[in-house]
Amino acid sequence: MMQFMDERKKQGVRQYRLPDVCGIRLTGYADSFRELAKSFEMEEPKEAPDRRAFFEEERLRENCSVIAGHLNELADIMEQTAGEISRLEPLEDKVWRKLSHCFREKGMLLEGACLVPCKDAGSQISLRLQAQGREEVPCEKAEEILRDVLGKKYCLSLSSEGSVRNRSRTYLFVEQPEYMAFTGYARVIKGREEISGDNYSILESERGKLTLLLSDGTGSGEKASQGSSWTLDLAEKFLESGYSPEAAMRLINATAVTKAEEMGHPTLDMCFVDLHKGCCDFCKAGGAVSFRKRGKEVEQIGGGRLPLGIFPSLEPSMQYLQLREGDSIILMTDGVLEAFREKGYEEAVRNCLAELEDENPRELAEKLMQLAIFSSEGNIRDDMTILAATLWKNP
Repeated sequence: MMQFMDERKKQGVRQYRLPDVCGIRLTGYADSFRELAKSFEMEEPKEAPDRRAFFEEERLRENCSVIAGHLNELADIMEQTAGEISRLEPLEDKVWRKLSHCFREKGMLLEGACLVPCKDAGSQISLRLQAQGREEVPCEKAEEILRDVLGKKYCLSLSSEGSVRNRSRTYLFVEQPEYMAFTGYARVIKGREEISGDNYSILESERGKLTLLLSDGTGSGEKASQGSSWTLDLAEKFLESGYSPEAAMRLINATAVTKAEEMGHPTLDMCFVDLHKGCCDFCKAGGAVSFRKRGKEVEQIGGGRLPLGIFPSLEPSMQYLQLREGDSIILMTDGVLEAFREKGYEEAVRNCLAELEDENPRELAEKLMQLAIFSSEGNIRDDMTILAATLWKNP
């Protein structure tokens, strides 16, 4: 279903894109979605004697705004997909011959190979392989060959079969990121409650991306847990569908406005760690500040914004950080800061983090939680959750 661009043939680099007819269709669909979004636009309701009618009209306008936002974001994704080009680079003859020889020695026939560079991740390599005998060959053997010949660590993609069989198949191997991240958490439930109103999620993709999500529901107990759980579920779905962090946050907020009575006003912290580049981006709506710990140096991140669902429009707080090996990222809900209120809130947390020497993120989170409980004299006034991640170089 890809179309080859002949003008690149002579250079040995192939570029593929969707066939023109598919690109035109996607662009046409995008235009239709934008026109449909315009039809949902409504003017601001004017003050009327009937207050009930006024608020009903305002609620309808907010719902229409949510639908229009979704349609416009879908149109953006379609236009982006229509313009995407996949680039394939053939291997050098010397590398090809060496790979072919090594695979034969391990009982596999190499029928084809090409590199697939990625802008926002490491390279990938596609191999067409077939086992020469009847027995299957584990793909770990192929990973070892790629490491020895190319000098880089490649891991089998989750979408590929785990072994090479006696029939020809294509296998995708993804370059191992320069960094790896260890994560840990600690959580305590508010006194007399049975369920935490805080929820978190840790997502890791084979393309070298780590995503940390943390949400603090309004209040405590089951209703707060439902609000934060709903927020995280929506965030995961939007991000997996290709929405940018800012777009996902805006759409979640617009949806939260219409569900404020049911879900309250949860907060949402999103942290995206790039394990190839060793950097991270924060996208925050309400909630407590986060921290970056580098030895005894502790930097405060974000804070001070409104939670979700207060106003129909929202511009999330964004912050970029360049990381180093050994850096730790710490996210927390405001219950942790509240526990340190007698000692200065953020400043007290920053001082505690500076003194902690544990490089294990689980121990870091647990020890900070112990200090929070000690600082509040065991009086847990709110749910407390701490999420930590530490960056290390891959061996």
